[in-house]
Amino acid sequence: MRSLLRHYYIFLRDFISELFDDKIGHYASSLSWSTLFSIIPLMVIILWVFTTLPAFEEIQVQIKDLIFRNLLPTYSKEVIDYINTFMENSYKLGYIGVLYVTVAAILFFKNYDYIVNDIFGVPNRGVFNALKTYGLLLLVIPLMMGISFYLSATMQLYLNRFSITSSIQLLYFVPFLIVWMVFYLLFQFSANTRVSVSSALISSFITSLVWNLSKNGFIYYILHNKTYMNIYGSVSTLLFFFLWIYVSWMIFLHGLKFCDLLNKEEEIEHI
Repeated sequence: MRSLLRHYYIFLRDFISELFDDKIGHYASSLSWSTLFSIIPLMVIILWVFTTLPAFEEIQVQIKDLIFRNLLPTYSKEVIDYINTFMENSYKLGYIGVLYVTVAAILFFKNYDYIVNDIFGVPNRGVFNALKTYGLLLLVIPLMMGISFYLSATMQLYLNRFSITSSIQLLYFVPFLIVWMVFYLLFQFSANTRVSVSSALISSFITSLVWNLSKNGFIYYILHNKTYMNIYGSVSTLLFFFLWIYVSWMIFLHGLKFCDLLNKEEEIEHI
């Protein structure tokens, strides 16, 4: 019993020490900066997947709405208008737009791949291996999002047929489940090493829970703190947007580190 308690104490101590690792803060800043330049290209790619699949055309608006609500907790109309304008301009650029989207996505994933593998303490992927992995993720994640919305809507229609189950609102839980699913896929396949399913599931669930709670807290803070609005005016919307991107990456990277610790712990237990 004492050895078991000591074992968990060491695990908890290692994780807490990682929480105060300055390197993760630097990595979050780097990814936040990369996100500002790649957010439009990545959204163009994700929404392009839906436009090529007629079955998901009806839920494209819901997917876009979900992405905006997670990127912009306050759902600011100004920032949404900016993003929509940038996306429309990207579509109009033709081959130049395709080149811009491709280069921006590659640069983002190159930075992301280095950071993730450094957190896991493993070597980086080769260029072609990285393109294959992240290309598949860019296809699979939108497909899974679309399937989740479609199945939830279908099941909701079935539940609404009966008075005893009509009060159950499945669509209320869909955003959380989709965030959990996206985190799980990224935790499972981002690192250039084998990650156990249990480690990815547990860490992604806790990370998505912390992320959603933080989002609600962030919304509460913005709605009740008028200081920045009074000082910066409409510019404060962009400042909060940048801040939320940084906070999101901090939570995500700490979740990755937690996944790495769980994975190593599981490997030790199997020795």
